[in-house]
Amino acid sequence: MKNINIQDPKKARHVSIASKSLLYSGVLILITAVILMITHFAQADAIVSMWLPFMLAGVFLVIMSQMITWKYPRAHNQ
Repeated sequence: MKNINIQDPKKARHVSIASKSLLYSGVLILITAVILMITHFAQADAIVSMWLPFMLAGVFLVIMSQMITWKYPRAHNQ
């Protein structure tokens, strides 16, 4: 993957905001899913089918955030 430098500070700010919002929403989803599993540990077998898509969505959002920061490193530092 080729790194892209964004010269326009406004575009760099938008990329940085998008990356951080993906990261924070992914982490929030992951933490909520873990808390759900801990609070309903007795029925863990019953809620795995609901819990697993949330975990996958959270991991996906965090990975996408990291891919944006790898692709646009200058945007993340501003």
